[in-house]
Amino acid sequence: MDRAIGPLRDHDRTSRPPLLPTLQAYLAHAGRKAETARELHLNRQTLYNRLARISELLGTDLDDPQTVLALSLALRARRHTAQGTTPSG
Repeated sequence: MDRAIGPLRDHDRTSRPPLLPTLQAYLAHAGRKAETARELHLNRQTLYNRLARISELLGTDLDDPQTVLALSLALRARRHTAQGTTPSG
């Protein structure tokens, strides 16, 4: 999880606007930029700029299906650890 989204978490601690919500919305809309921009109340160019910054920080291509899968899984894992739900064993 840290490897996949750690740079974004670090960014969001010190810089604005936070980028994790942008990535979450983008992935929730399966990469559909118009829908993502609408949900976030952004114009499309602002969204494109944020996505470019996310790609730069993560060193990844958001159009790559494997990258999208890895980021989706990392965000899901983050939600579970943030909620305090850990597998019991």
